[in-house]
Amino acid sequence: MIDIVIGLDVHKHSVYATVLNDNGELVIQRNTENNISVLDSFLNDYKEHDIVIESSTSGKYLSKALMKLNYKIHLINPDKISAIDGFKKTDREDSYKLAYLYRINALKEIYIPSEEIENIRTLVRYRHSLGEEITVKKNQIHAILASYGIIIKAADPFGKKGLREISNNYNKLNSSDRIVLRSLLSDISGIKSREKEIETELSNIAVNNNNIKLLMTIPGINYYSACGIYSEIGDISRFKNKERFASYTGLIPKEYSSGEKVVKGHITKHGPSILRFFLTEISHIIIKYTKKFRTKYLSIVRRLGKKRSIIAIARILAETIFTMLKNNTGYIDYERNKTDLKNIDYSYYDKLESLAIRKRRAMEYTLLKGNNDIKGDSANLKYNGGIKDC
Repeated sequence: MIDIVIGLDVHKHSVYATVLNDNGELVIQRNTENNISVLDSFLNDYKEHDIVIESSTSGKYLSKALMKLNYKIHLINPDKISAIDGFKKTDREDSYKLAYLYRINALKEIYIPSEEIENIRTLVRYRHSLGEEITVKKNQIHAILASYGIIIKAADPFGKKGLREISNNYNKLNSSDRIVLRSLLSDISGIKSREKEIETELSNIAVNNNNIKLLMTIPGINYYSACGIYSEIGDISRFKNKERFASYTGLIPKEYSSGEKVVKGHITKHGPSILRFFLTEISHIIIKYTKKFRTKYLSIVRRLGKKRSIIAIARILAETIFTMLKNNTGYIDYERNKTDLKNIDYSYYDKLESLAIRKRRAMEYTLLKGNNDIKGDSANLKYNGGIKDC
């Protein structure tokens, strides 16, 4: 039986609280300052009871602060709350709705990751956003060059050969486009420096995390993508089985039923999009290097097509990752070798520590030397490269 429940409607400067007793009757409603000391004083008598908070920027911060003070916090998805009608949209009603709906088990909690996982997640998501920024700026550069009929023939237009080609065509641009081109390449250089700093920190984390090391036994997964997958999953024990985990990734199809007929549609895309990004990107690699996944891919590609087949592989990969983390075992392709799962050699992953040190020294040297940005001379068309996403 649910005891006393407290609903908190959290805003940037204020918090509206509603307390319901074990019979669902209103005990107190109060509007108070969003200050942890003030709230701790108010909530101190309810430390052993459930406190329900809507997941928002302010709500997440407050929930973490209260958890450190040993309060029983339940974070709720705001989309699930707004889908339930019958309440007016006021702070008083919102706080009451949180407490009332939680009492009748009408709300589903959001997983609150540990501080370690939250820190890794922050780094990976920012690193991912930097990669997207670079893509945008590269596309802008391609557009400028294309407007002059310039096509870069190098396999990597932004590698050494590619930049040399851009340099050779630099004088064909008018003064305005030269300025923009210099600025874009300078921006890419700066973003690459920030990427290296984050990658160094992630490699340091990977050295000391067993779950990340396990993920790196999968062909196609490096420490960056392993950190990304691990941080988005969090505690694997919160998923009852691989089907629940696959549902969390959003890689399962929607189902529409009418009578006895069931029609499957597109994938649900529930859960973090960045997790699906990593799984699908790795799927492109793993079908080339493991017989198990390659055989499965070839058996369905004619029927489903390349894109849908990769999604199917990504789901199988997700279920494989679930099994690995659940059983604390590394990946093994039995068709390639019969390695004993209990005697995995981690010597390669232990070398990440020296890799992290080399990356840090290289980054410090780059910062001391200064960015190789364009100064107005086509001979200086350079920027620092970085690793690929997966």
